[in-house]
Amino acid sequence: MKRIGAWILVAAMAGCAAPGPRTTTISQEKLQSLLAARFPYTGKIGPLFELQAQTPQLRLLPAQNRLGTAIQVQVTERLTHAVFTGVLDMDYGVQFEPSDQTLRMADVHVNTLSFTGVPERYQAVVQGLAPQLAERLLDGIQLHQISAKDMAVVNGWGYEPGSIDVTAAGLRITLNPKKSP
Repeated sequence: MKRIGAWILVAAMAGCAAPGPRTTTISQEKLQSLLAARFPYTGKIGPLFELQAQTPQLRLLPAQNRLGTAIQVQVTERLTHAVFTGVLDMDYGVQFEPSDQTLRMADVHVNTLSFTGVPERYQAVVQGLAPQLAERLLDGIQLHQISAKDMAVVNGWGYEPGSIDVTAAGLRITLNPKKSP
C-alpha cells in the first residue's frame, strides 16, 4: 500500500482549483492495511510479562465518530512461563498531532479484555485493573506518521489538517486553508 501521505497530496491538489476546505477519505481496507503493518507485535508489560498481539480487526463506528479494534493477545508470565490468551476489544477517536505530524489514538475505551486460563484468584485483578491499564497505555499511541515531504506540500499550498471524522466509507480527513497572519 502506498503511504497514507498520498491522501494529503490528492486533497491538496484538489484545493488548487478553488479556495476552501478539502476532504479525502481513507477506506476501511486501507486503514486495516495500515494497522496490520504494525503487527504482529511483541513487547513487555513491566518486568514480569511478555505480550504478543496478532493483527487486529478494525471496524468503523460512524455513529460514535470512533474506530473499533479487536486484537488477539497472548501474555506470558516470565517466571512460571504460564501463558494466557485473550481478546482486547476497544474503541477510540483519532486525532492529528501537529508537533510530530502523526495520527494518534485518542480517548481509548476498552470494551472487553478477557483471558482464558487465568487462575480464579487473579480474575478480579485482570477484570478490574487490566482494562484501565490498557486504556492508559494505548491512549495517544501513534497510528501513522505523515511524512515531512507530504506535510510540506500541504503547507506550501496553504492548507493544514483539520477535523478527522469516521464515516461509513472510512476515515474522512479535512484540510483547511491556513488563516492569513
